[in-house]
Amino acid sequence: MEDTAGMQIYPRKLGGHVYYYAQRTFREKIDPAAHGKTKGSGKSRVRTEIIYLGTAEHIVEALTTARKPLEVRHRAFGFVAAAYQTAVEIGLVKLLQEHIDGSRFGLPRGQYFLLAILNRLEHATSKARMGEWAEDTVLPSLLDFNPKQLNSQTFWYVTDDVISERALREARKEKPELADDLFAGLDDETFRKIEEAVVGNLQRQYHVYGDILLYDTTNFFTYIEEPVRAKLARTGHNKDCHHHLRQVGLALCVDKQWGIPLFYRLYRGNSQDAKTFGQIVGDLLEALRAGFTHIEQLVLVLDKGNNSEDNFAALQDQVKWVGSLAPSHYEDLMAMPLKDYEGQWGECRYHRDRRTVMGIDCALVLTYNDTLKRKQEHSLENALQKLEKQIRDKWNSYKRPPKGMPAGITSLLNESHYKKCIKLRRKRGQLVIERTGEVDKRRRHFGKNLLFCANPEAESGWIIEQYRAKDRIEDDFKLLKDPELIRWRPCRHWTDTKIRAFGFCCVMALVLIRVMELKAARAGLRMSPRVLKEELADLQEITMVFDTHCADIQITARGSIQQQLWDLYNLSTAENALTRHNSSAHPQSGQSLTRNENR
Repeated sequence: MEDTAGMQIYPRKLGGHVYYYAQRTFREKIDPAAHGKTKGSGKSRVRTEIIYLGTAEHIVEALTTARKPLEVRHRAFGFVAAAYQTAVEIGLVKLLQEHIDGSRFGLPRGQYFLLAILNRLEHATSKARMGEWAEDTVLPSLLDFNPKQLNSQTFWYVTDDVISERALREARKEKPELADDLFAGLDDETFRKIEEAVVGNLQRQYHVYGDILLYDTTNFFTYIEEPVRAKLARTGHNKDCHHHLRQVGLALCVDKQWGIPLFYRLYRGNSQDAKTFGQIVGDLLEALRAGFTHIEQLVLVLDKGNNSEDNFAALQDQVKWVGSLAPSHYEDLMAMPLKDYEGQWGECRYHRDRRTVMGIDCALVLTYNDTLKRKQEHSLENALQKLEKQIRDKWNSYKRPPKGMPAGITSLLNESHYKKCIKLRRKRGQLVIERTGEVDKRRRHFGKNLLFCANPEAESGWIIEQYRAKDRIEDDFKLLKDPELIRWRPCRHWTDTKIRAFGFCCVMALVLIRVMELKAARAGLRMSPRVLKEELADLQEITMVFDTHCADIQITARGSIQQQLWDLYNLSTAENALTRHNSSAHPQSGQSLTRNENR
């Protein structure tokens, strides 16, 4: 029975028992091809449809007895829908449609990138498996697409429509020097326009303060092997100690309070931090001036790896900056006894000085934290013991005592961050491991940080506070590398244009999760991105199939916190959209689907 309109229920008494029937009367064209109700539209006949319902007892039993479904299906709803709603709210969806228009393989080009961004957050997979991932979410129903259209090949073609690999190769033929350019000669104007517009939207909607910004760099290893087409992927000092693998660098600038990305660049993996900053600083300052015109004095918080006279000269008269200095360059300050530290800020003791740093008049603040000292001592001792064990195990693995120092052992030592702390020698055929004076030298610096500010009048406590905020950008790097969230590493793309597109998706995913965190915090729900994801991921769409004509769709029950998140991210809108598209969610035509909201 497809149509129940006009149905009425009637009792019939047969043999002393009362039975109930549903009945309706309607007209039907004799010729199935005829339509209309006016004269001349074709003859019709009266039809009556009767459905036996049973006795009253049977009807009550059917209504009150829980039916056991033949099949139960689950699809991810809460987190992916909240991320999508956030993308709509900050204008990312609209910007992708405007700047990446047209379609490929039946899908809007911009939608490919939106799905890739959501995939990094919800369950990061390879592009080849994105279709499988999408099938297990409500996104095909929300966005009305066939998940089987998603694969690595379609993503490749769509990316090439936006940033052409062929055009890049031709440009490098004309200008060979582009191959060694810091940014590999990429023309990524489309992505930059979207990124800048998103930052503008964030300032207007959420009043993201840009008076104090954090800048730092990191890198992501790849498994790219010969032949290597990517010029961005180079071997260098890898922050995850995969020095033998090619890597891609990321320079990132975020706001101090929430860690929302405001500026970033992908660059060659073999570029040293200070040189990288020297080539990026022009674009960075231009972006800051354009995006934060209402702020009189911008402050940039930097890591000491970016220190150089040229970089400081470029920043002078543009912004003020806070950073740290290499302790080895100021041994007179580092040797100062703690009793001479005249200031106290929180749990820190500090000593203030004023000196010229690389041609700039600066305030210096030397801090000491006893808790930090104990942590550093514990970390050093654990690391040295681990290294010594690795060396001894390697030595004992040889069948015969080596006559000299084996290359395998010297390689272990040379690849370690603590190679200057240990000295190896042979004595009577046995390995002797000795700790050098470098260990005591490092310990003398434990608990201490030497900070500086390009504003010599800045207060000491303020300088300490701003530099400590650098932890926020370190948290961003952890999110980018988190296997349960964005999972940038390893970057499995092997051409520069695809690496750039992948980087765009990862950073936009970081923007979304940080904005979601901001919204939750302002609503009184302070939770980390991981906890936020866990709370929302518990909300799933469940379809219970009872027979070939009947299925029941529900959203899982939610607790008080989840209800607040439901309202905060406007998930009712997503649920209503699913109701409108429920036939696309389950392709079997003719099913009678009902949706219940289980509160």
